[in-house]
Amino acid sequence: MAVEFITCPTCKQKLALQSYVAVGALVVCANPKCGTSLRITQRKPVKVEVVPEEETHHHDYRPESYG
Repeated sequence: MAVEFITCPTCKQKLALQSYVAVGALVVCANPKCGTSLRITQRKPVKVEVVPEEETHHHDYRPESYG
């Protein structure tokens, strides 16, 4: 499986992203001091956006973490 690298827009941590992660998927920055929730908005090249905190507070929210 191919791995692509992105940078967290909040803390600038470099994150590895597996090729099977689809557009619209939610991921969390692997930096323990950051933990920002990110949404994949585009593939090739990979682009992410910060998910507002109020969207992450519900019982079904289960983002993946990449480091």
